[in-house]
Amino acid sequence: MAPLTDKRRTADLPKRVLFLNDVGFQYGAGIAQARQVEAFLSLGIEVGVLAWATGEIKLDAVATRPIDLDLWLGLREVNDLEGDKTMTEHTLVEGLLMEVTRFDPVIVIVGNLHAARWPFSLLPALRSIGCRVITFVHDAYLYTGRCAYPGTCNLYLTGCNETCPTADQYPKLAPPLIAGAWQTRRDVFGPAYGIEVVANSHWSKRMFLKALPTCPQVEPIHLGADEFVFTTGDKLAARIRLGLPTDKPVVLCAAVNFQESRKGCRELSDIIAALKDEVTFVAFGHNTHEIPDLTGLGYHLQAAKLAEIYQAADLFLGTATEEAFGQTLMEAQLCGVPVVAFKAGGVEEIVRNEITGRLVRNGDATEAIAVIRSVLADERFMETARTWSRQYAVSRFSMWAQEERWHVYLSGRLQQGTGINPPTNTYPFNEPVDYHAMDKHRPSWATEETFLSTEHLQIYEKTSALPGWQMPGDSFKLYEMGYHAGDVILEVGPFGGRSATVALRGALANKARTIRPSYYGIDIDADSIARTRGNLALGMIGDYCHLFHGVLQEFVQCWDITPTMVFLDGDHSYEGVATDLKTLSHYLTSGTPILIHDFLNAENNTGKIGVKQATREWEKQGHGRFLGCFGCSALYVTQKPDPST
Repeated sequence: MAPLTDKRRTADLPKRVLFLNDVGFQYGAGIAQARQVEAFLSLGIEVGVLAWATGEIKLDAVATRPIDLDLWLGLREVNDLEGDKTMTEHTLVEGLLMEVTRFDPVIVIVGNLHAARWPFSLLPALRSIGCRVITFVHDAYLYTGRCAYPGTCNLYLTGCNETCPTADQYPKLAPPLIAGAWQTRRDVFGPAYGIEVVANSHWSKRMFLKALPTCPQVEPIHLGADEFVFTTGDKLAARIRLGLPTDKPVVLCAAVNFQESRKGCRELSDIIAALKDEVTFVAFGHNTHEIPDLTGLGYHLQAAKLAEIYQAADLFLGTATEEAFGQTLMEAQLCGVPVVAFKAGGVEEIVRNEITGRLVRNGDATEAIAVIRSVLADERFMETARTWSRQYAVSRFSMWAQEERWHVYLSGRLQQGTGINPPTNTYPFNEPVDYHAMDKHRPSWATEETFLSTEHLQIYEKTSALPGWQMPGDSFKLYEMGYHAGDVILEVGPFGGRSATVALRGALANKARTIRPSYYGIDIDADSIARTRGNLALGMIGDYCHLFHGVLQEFVQCWDITPTMVFLDGDHSYEGVATDLKTLSHYLTSGTPILIHDFLNAENNTGKIGVKQATREWEKQGHGRFLGCFGCSALYVTQKPDPST
């Protein structure tokens, strides 16, 4: 175990926090809460937990660090206070308030309430006794009428009601009560009561705000786990201890209950049936025996045992078709195990596509089979992915990282970034002059200095030493764009990763950016993806990146991102550029800067490429505003056409 906390609570943190949930430390959300409790204890905060039913799982059964008994106030059960039975709502809430006041908390963090089904009027009631109230979004329960995952049902957007298709499933609610429950959530999380909302992923945040757009603010705080326990280990030794065969690759799966359809059990059965002669499939969780040829290792809670199981695997397979976050994916990567997973919910925030693993079209077992074969056969990719999996997970999902995120949030230092930040300085188009001065460096954002940093100047001066084709002027502009608008960087055609490196270096240089920049590179050429992956590794920035093997039109169908800048360097044919620009016009927010490469390439004049023609036509249609030429590229800002013209 890690050393005992040093009780380093700073003045900007609360003295005492109470967690309130339904079943204590049981199941996935319970484990998540236990880890949050550990993080708060490490911050020197006094912590207690109040649960409808605690079960038999105590904190020391799942903790990975010594528990400071001066700070840990214990887990208390109140299962005599149950909704929808004999008590009135008023009596129930008053009883809960009495229990809460015994802890005398500064903050109450409300987690899952599925099993207890306590009324949502509890949240404003907690505010009325002087507590700061934070609700933690583990799944969809807080924004639907009753369900934890809506699947393909969109009633949660328009009004859940008695037609709910899953009203008889957990957590059950009588159909006549569903519409009222849906409306109550909208009342409680509106601006009137000041209930704070924290989500376990950016995906959960987007879903919550899509369902409750009047909620003042939702902040994502990723979960974490102890990086000193979930770590790399001896694969062969772990397999021997677990009694697993050593003659084939081992693919690991996990679920609390393999009977849950949203865990992709049908898809998993199909995958195993196709690969059982090539791969040994093992899993931990309940009811693994229901899936043929899946070796069950039981259900485990202790982190050390779980880590040993991860260490025995070559690959982790995530088949959940609905997943708000995915703790097992996080744990696997902390143990240096690459992941293949369905691209569902918040999974893409854990698995970096083509960097720490591969993301597969949600529910597509056929594609998953092909990808598993491909990655297991690609020794170079597996070696790189093992390293990146561990590095990325430690930087984002370690216990220390979780502590830091909560510290930032509780102290009021919310993450902002720069968002859509369009350039302001324009330069007239003068092709002869522009063509003969491709090393020029003209800022597009107002600044006192031409170069933003010493690194910016060095990248400009040493452009030729970096892989790729860009001129110094392109490098200057990419770094500047990254610095000012590099929250979410999209590139079409990374080739080898030089432009990705320059843009990310610019984004990371801006000290005012409080969120991690992210980069998405799209290329149809597998060799380009491999080169880019390698150069990102050399630059130690791969953990900021997703790479996508395909074309832009495929990417926008399955990746829900909001780029804050774009570098377009893909198909240079007239048709290709026109198609990409049309796609981006529908995909991007107005005001997004786009740097279009090879705009000044002389081959535009011979018809060999059609970048300039397609771009000028796109501009004439009102989709983009010209800012100037830099290197071989043209900078535009997206805009919506005037319908009157």
